[in-house]
Amino acid sequence: MKFIKRLLISLMVIILLAITGLYITGNGHIVNGLPSTYLSGNSKPDIDDMGFHDVRTVQAGEPMPWNESLLAEDALPSEDIDYMDDLETTAFLVIKGDEIIYERYAMGYNESTLSNSFSMAKSFTSLCIGTACDRGLIRETEKVSKYLPRFAQDEQDRRLTVRQVLQMRSNIDFGESYGDPFGYMAKAYFGDDLLELTEPFHVSGYPGTLWKYEGGNTVILSEILTKATNKNLSEWFSSTVWSQIGAENDAYWNLDKEDGTEKAFSGFYATARDFARIGKLMRDRGKWDGRKIVGFGWVESSITPVNVANAEGDVVEHYGYQWWLAPQDNEPWHFSARGMRGQYIIAVPSEDLVIVRLGHNRVESEANATMTPDLSRWVEMGLKLKEQHAERH
Repeated sequence: MKFIKRLLISLMVIILLAITGLYITGNGHIVNGLPSTYLSGNSKPDIDDMGFHDVRTVQAGEPMPWNESLLAEDALPSEDIDYMDDLETTAFLVIKGDEIIYERYAMGYNESTLSNSFSMAKSFTSLCIGTACDRGLIRETEKVSKYLPRFAQDEQDRRLTVRQVLQMRSNIDFGESYGDPFGYMAKAYFGDDLLELTEPFHVSGYPGTLWKYEGGNTVILSEILTKATNKNLSEWFSSTVWSQIGAENDAYWNLDKEDGTEKAFSGFYATARDFARIGKLMRDRGKWDGRKIVGFGWVESSITPVNVANAEGDVVEHYGYQWWLAPQDNEPWHFSARGMRGQYIIAVPSEDLVIVRLGHNRVESEANATMTPDLSRWVEMGLKLKEQHAERH
């Protein structure tokens, strides 16, 4: 017994020393992240992690419930349902025009369940910049240094424009590895001072010449928005978008600490039905119920390809202003907001469709691939359901 007791005490001392060492070396975020990841059985953040973070409310306005003309769950063949279940799909929603035509939930989720958006939030931050541009508070052609003086010190920094940050071609080397516990993204998601973390990063090459998908760009966009509007990201998104599109529930945005800064690149929590509203807004070129929420021109710019080379020398035609674009020869053409566990808001303008898929897993592919295999499958399912709906009505 004495040996076991001494062993336990020794282990406790080692653990305490390790934790202390992590905090002393500026890596306390690793300890902060353990409850929502490894101690919860996950190797990375999952869609149910809202309770582990401080959040800020994104207030809804007057709710406008969806019209419904629902097909039965078995309107999809069994192989599609199996595909959903294999990837632990929690919500699958298809909207034709203004009507929900198909809705399926699983794993204990329902129409009221809040789910983490992960990187779909980048697209929401882009919308915020768009509404600020509409009001003349920001111009995408302006230099970032106008809003953030730290970018006025160096020649390369001074060249950087808001548009270049929107298009992920800032040439700021944040790093985007989700497997590196000491990298920028881990510190950004689990750390407690996002602005302090981001401040030392500057342009490392000629801005505008290289496309590289990195969440730090979205953090800079949120900083610009706050400087220009004197409102935090949640307040601005609520007043200009969320409260204007009939959301039936308040949403929540993950913060770095209590009353802190929104993680603009991730951590927006909402229901599948309310996520779909963002898809409909973009599909309908910035209008909701005939009212302009964001300018037509902004939507068009958002879904226009960057057309700048990536590190491999390939011209990027699959990304716009924080929105992912299908290849131009893809039929039907579509664009999407997407998150790392297979969160998707997909707009298919020619078919008048919006598809939302939420869940725990996706089919892994090359990093930042033009099209992930599962995204293509969700579009195929949406088209099948549209055809069935048309036949029955």
